[in-house]
Amino acid sequence: MNTKIAVLLIAVIGVSSVAGTAAFTTGQVDRTATVQVAGDDAALTGLAPGASDLVYYDGNNELQIDFSQVTADGVNANSTYTVGDTGAANETYAFNVTNNHNTQYQYTFDYVFDNTNNAGNVSFLLYDNTGTQVDTASPGSTGSISLAAGEVGYVVIELDAASTDLSGTLSVSIS
Repeated sequence: MNTKIAVLLIAVIGVSSVAGTAAFTTGQVDRTATVQVAGDDAALTGLAPGASDLVYYDGNNELQIDFSQVTADGVNANSTYTVGDTGAANETYAFNVTNNHNTQYQYTFDYVFDNTNNAGNVSFLLYDNTGTQVDTASPGSTGSISLAAGEVGYVVIELDAASTDLSGTLSVSIS
């Protein structure tokens, strides 16, 4: 009798282990997601122009840096320009970046020229909320600033123009 119970018990364990490993082969769980798109003035990474006409919002509230925005066609050859005040960047700046998230993030700036044969430089000097310079980004060299939730960082632009176009793309990455 004990042998019959043992054989029956082994059979039940064998069947249940096969059924347990084949519980299901596929599944799907759907969740809703809300992903609003906002202009640079109200997005998670807030970008806002300073007092210069050279940095502004376009029609889509995207920050633009354009030295031909005024009545000129561009900057002078063999010249230097500064947009903002390196001595009081938290008061007079080209643009600012605001962490509109509830977590601290590192904001890394990178500028890449459109043309590879550039004679000159574009630098983005990064300042914290006290007006202290923390880093610089320029072609070939990224710069970073760490911002707590709701904190604002400031950017001053310096140009050293020779005789070529200094146009390019400024990227801000968050980590």
